[in-house]
Amino acid sequence: MPDRLFLLLGCSFAVTFVLSKVLLSVVQVSRIAIKPELAATQAAKQGTPVIGGLAFSMGTLGVSVFDPMLGESGVLFPLAGLLLFGLVGFLDDKLKDHNENGDGLSSVFKLVLQAQAASILLILMTSYGVIDTSVAFGPFTLHLGKLYYVFALLYILYFVNAVNITDGLDALAGGSSLPLLMLLVILSFRHGSSTSTALLGSLLAFLYFNLRPARYFMGDCGSHGLGAYIALSAILLKTEVVVFFAGGLFLVELATSLIQIIAIRKFGRKVFVIAPLHHAYEMKGVKETKIVMVFTLASWLFSSFALMVFR
Repeated sequence: MPDRLFLLLGCSFAVTFVLSKVLLSVVQVSRIAIKPELAATQAAKQGTPVIGGLAFSMGTLGVSVFDPMLGESGVLFPLAGLLLFGLVGFLDDKLKDHNENGDGLSSVFKLVLQAQAASILLILMTSYGVIDTSVAFGPFTLHLGKLYYVFALLYILYFVNAVNITDGLDALAGGSSLPLLMLLVILSFRHGSSTSTALLGSLLAFLYFNLRPARYFMGDCGSHGLGAYIALSAILLKTEVVVFFAGGLFLVELATSLIQIIAIRKFGRKVFVIAPLHHAYEMKGVKETKIVMVFTLASWLFSSFALMVFR
């Protein structure tokens, strides 16, 4: 099994690296507009291709086709989530590329598509008999019955949107997701479950091109697929609580955005200069590389803490 995982890691890295080179030679400029409120700090990034998520998704799925354990639920369904949610994100990216103001799908319509994608995956997982309707928290187990499906749906949507919101600076979402993917591999070994390192290898290749100054961006195609992959892996491993705490950085990022939206709509004022949190620090003059380094380190600390505390 370790040989297979190392092979998947190396092959997906190589394939994604080559795919990235090819895509960058074909798509050299993006027409997606920089939001006006970020123009002061991100104007130089205008035109950067938004194809990174497409590159690592294609690299992961392409290599996984040859994985002898592709039929195992712990490998198959997270990859299905990567594909299905990647398509939703890809649609959003394409619309942004064709709209002068940089807007893609409306928030409501995007949420509807996300809910439909999550529902399809949960129905398929149920038909395959791989859904356990309980939630474990340390020595405690909570049996939710049919309510679990509501919980699982919200859990998937949470990670998809939290990773999406975190994707705002070079290498931030990708670097912050690495420790969670590593954690999922470790938890799979602990539980004796099937797993894959194909996405991990692809993401490492993606980061080579996404480190500042980024040669391409992840886009919604990548952030949607990545969030879905993490959430579905946690659901199948029955480590929903562990992975939720491990993704503490994503929680902070999403929470700051929700707080900002509620404050503006209900009270007509802002809590932060801008949301999510990484952009607030950026607007205050903190260097992008420093923000990414500190946030990524925080993600590693959250994941390490979750691994040590929740056994």
